[in-house]
Amino acid sequence: MIRSRHRPRKTPRFQEPPLTRSSPLWLQFNEQLDADHLARLIDRGVDQLDLTPLEQSYTGRGSLPYSPTLLLKIVLFEIHRGRPKPAQWYLDTTENIALQWLGMGIQPARSVWYLFAARVRPLVDGFNHQVLQLAQTQGHTTADCGALDGTFLEANASRHHLLNAEQLQQRLVLLQAATQQDAAASVPTEQPYWMAQTPASRTQQQQQYQTAQAHLDERLAENERRIPSQRQEAKKIRISVTDPEAALGKDKFKVFRPLYNVQYVRDVDTLFILGYDTVARNYDAGMLVPMMKRTEQLTGHKPKKVLLDSGYITGLDLAEARQLEIALYGPWKENDYSEAPTTVKQLSKAEFKWDATAREYRCPQGQRLSLAGTQNRTRCLGRTEKVELYRADAKVCASCPLKAKCCPKASRGRSVNRSEHEELIEEHRAKMATPEAKEIYKRRRQTVEPSIGDSKEHRNYRRVHGRGLEKAKGHTALTVLAHNLYELMKTNAARSPVGQGP
Repeated sequence: MIRSRHRPRKTPRFQEPPLTRSSPLWLQFNEQLDADHLARLIDRGVDQLDLTPLEQSYTGRGSLPYSPTLLLKIVLFEIHRGRPKPAQWYLDTTENIALQWLGMGIQPARSVWYLFAARVRPLVDGFNHQVLQLAQTQGHTTADCGALDGTFLEANASRHHLLNAEQLQQRLVLLQAATQQDAAASVPTEQPYWMAQTPASRTQQQQQYQTAQAHLDERLAENERRIPSQRQEAKKIRISVTDPEAALGKDKFKVFRPLYNVQYVRDVDTLFILGYDTVARNYDAGMLVPMMKRTEQLTGHKPKKVLLDSGYITGLDLAEARQLEIALYGPWKENDYSEAPTTVKQLSKAEFKWDATAREYRCPQGQRLSLAGTQNRTRCLGRTEKVELYRADAKVCASCPLKAKCCPKASRGRSVNRSEHEELIEEHRAKMATPEAKEIYKRRRQTVEPSIGDSKEHRNYRRVHGRGLEKAKGHTALTVLAHNLYELMKTNAARSPVGQGP
């Protein structure tokens, strides 16, 4: 009989904490905490969650680990207070009586906190889903109307050492030579300032630079796919070798640096965040549909109305929103702070009338603009849009009295583009001109933008902790979980303040 070498997985057991709810020291801490203290809200909130996936992530072998329930309570308390680093959690568990009350006296080592942060990261979406389901079940929100916006956060990488393809290749050549010398056990030659000092760290650095090379090759290929007018010189395409996944762009203070783009969908009627994501892009275009899918994943259904700014609204987005049966409210090609232009370069497209029967445009002087060609233009995220070009007769335009305002520099006559989704665009612009739509859209700035400010100012989420997109996503998810759980418990406490327990 052949016995399996794999033993059945044991049910994980965890350490008993130093304190219990009857311990004199815990009771002393309990007396010092206010009835509505943050620690009490976090304690009750986490107890309502099903943490089975987190508990089952432990193998059940080796020394007994700390209770993941207690660890999660401490982490959410710290993040809500703007303390997002495991090193801070380690210090605070020894100094903060609220954490000693919340964690029943546990004081894990620094390494335990870093390992727990990595363990809980892939499970936080499920916990956020539970919180939003509880909020809907208890009647706090319907999650039918959301406001979408994004913000840039600093990546955990230097903005002063960004390399293009040529510079990166030069460093890789030097690293290759250095690692060969290490393998031959020869005395290394004089090394540049940026090179690691030991053989093991140089090997690790070489792997890091090779990863950066792969990401840079993707950006160079993406740049080549752009239309010539939007294409950059290859030497201007750069990357951060410390966090090659981070995008490069200007933050809110107009500083060019590695950054991540955090997206939020805030409930218009409450303070709950219905959807969130972190992406390595320096633009918001194309994020509408992915964020609607994220919101559906977390709340169980897509919102019926979405308030958003002009960066999210294109003809393609309007078409996709129509398919998803989502009503969009937002300005077309302008933001909340747009002002009337002081100078007009040429007559706008709005001055030209579309003749659907003849399928041609008419200029303000009655001149016909007939179809001159069709293009499939590449948009962000690999999408394409069919665009028709309509052009007027160049001879007629040359003698037109409005030429100076209409097409002063055009030698081939005035042209106008028409998207395949032009009817949806016109319908959307007409809707946004109504008083009802304007009144609905006013609520965007008083909902999602304060949530972004709250996460930056009160949760100290201006810079991503850790490097790489996966850690950035986990940081965002934990920040949202701390926020939503607090809002859920605060709302419950306001409805039934009596009998909440310790």
